Amino acid sequence: MRNVAVVGAGVFPFGRHHDLLYVEMGRPAVNEAIEDAGIDRKEIQSCYIGTTGGVGVGHEILYETGIIGIPISRVENACVSGSNAFRLAWMDVALGLSDISLVIGIEKMKDSSMADVAGGMGRLKLEMKAIAKNPSVANFGLMGPPGYFALAAHRHMAEFGTTKEELASVTVKSRQNAHNNPKAEYQNIMTVDDVLNDKMINPPLTRSQCCPKTDGAAAIIIMSEELAKKYTDTPVWVKGSGLTSSIITDLLSNLSAMPNVKSSRTAYDMAKLEPNDFFKNGFAEVHDCFSISEILHYEDFGWCKKGEGPKMINDGITQIDGDFPVNPSGGLLSCGHPLGATGVRQIAEVLYQMRKDKEVAKRQVPDENLNVALTHTMGQPMLGFTSCVNIFSRDL
Repeated sequence: MRNVAVVGAGVFPFGRHHDLLYVEMGRPAVNEAIEDAGIDRKEIQSCYIGTTGGVGVGHEILYETGIIGIPISRVENACVSGSNAFRLAWMDVALGLSDISLVIGIEKMKDSSMADVAGGMGRLKLEMKAIAKNPSVANFGLMGPPGYFALAAHRHMAEFGTTKEELASVTVKSRQNAHNNPKAEYQNIMTVDDVLNDKMINPPLTRSQCCPKTDGAAAIIIMSEELAKKYTDTPVWVKGSGLTSSIITDLLSNLSAMPNVKSSRTAYDMAKLEPNDFFKNGFAEVHDCFSISEILHYEDFGWCKKGEGPKMINDGITQIDGDFPVNPSGGLLSCGHPLGATGVRQIAEVLYQMRKDKEVAKRQVPDENLNVALTHTMGQPMLGFTSCVNIFSRDL
């Protein structure tokens, strides 16, 4: 397989964009990524778009940006859609099918449910009679992500003594970082008391401990090693990728999400890295859909022992100036979470940080932590559970 580099990125601000069509968010992101990469749009040979609700949007965006006739693949995998689209584009270029590929992540989520955007309600309507006749499905019931993660938070508190203040501190860190990210939906500084006094959603999780459903788009350009060395002096190399799945219930059975563990270990092995290699050497953008989820990721990815996730927050390890910065962008809790766009936005953040772009000047990760980076998304398509981890490096 060929070496592959990320060379360009564009992000349309995440937020409330009721008056904009999908294409009106996607077009600026794509144009920005092409300009950033310094390529002629006619050189792009394939496109992968991660979106749950944007049926046919890829074709419209490419038409309006003057990219005609190339293969377009729409990837739908709930919250992992954008990361999964990137992974397929990486495989495309690594195998030599394309030399330059465009990855788009896009979604309109504001004031809509995940079930609406991802087509879950349509499936329920189609299967209603069958579900009524199937006791195993009917008895299992359906629970949304806030409920699952609230239960996980209660169990973590009961087993390890985690406090509500420690959970709230995840959001405090998120807002501090997003305060310097003009493309994040929420940029306001919050204190622990602010977080705890916010509207209760599912105890112990308040509103600001739950990622907002939002609108947004992001795009990146990737290319082969030969072309990357032609176009840029600062390529960001793809070093590893893992994608795994299971059923969502395993999160509650042992406070460890099996797909997160397996996808991270697959990516580590491919990149020839160990979890400890990120400390004083790298940074990460992880799927902090809820405050408790970021803590669980610390533990599942091997960055600390089970039950010690809160200590990483308390000791400042995951602050931007800590030994291992996590979510310097502000993460999902502050940027917002347009399902298909999140994974691509995370990779754009990695590129900006490793190149030390003016885009991230006010939230720049220290030099010593810019050698390697990890991005992670996890998704819940109905009762399924998917996790994707990608690893990047400044050096081949």
